[in-house]
Amino acid sequence: MTNQEFDFEVWFDTLTLHLMDRGVRFHDEDAVREDYESGRDVYDLIDEIAAEYDVEGGNDATP
Repeated sequence: MTNQEFDFEVWFDTLTLHLMDRGVRFHDEDAVREDYESGRDVYDLIDEIAAEYDVEGGNDATP
């Protein structure tokens, strides 16, 4: 799911919903805007962010 298929709002909503399913609250659009613009697949980014915030530890990515 990339910028070629969806606008930023849909892409970001997908990102936040899937992260929430993994226990991460993420709200920083600016932090991922460049990833969207460069054509990153949202599902790859979901995996990276979830790993970065150590979901098993229950960490919160809220800025």
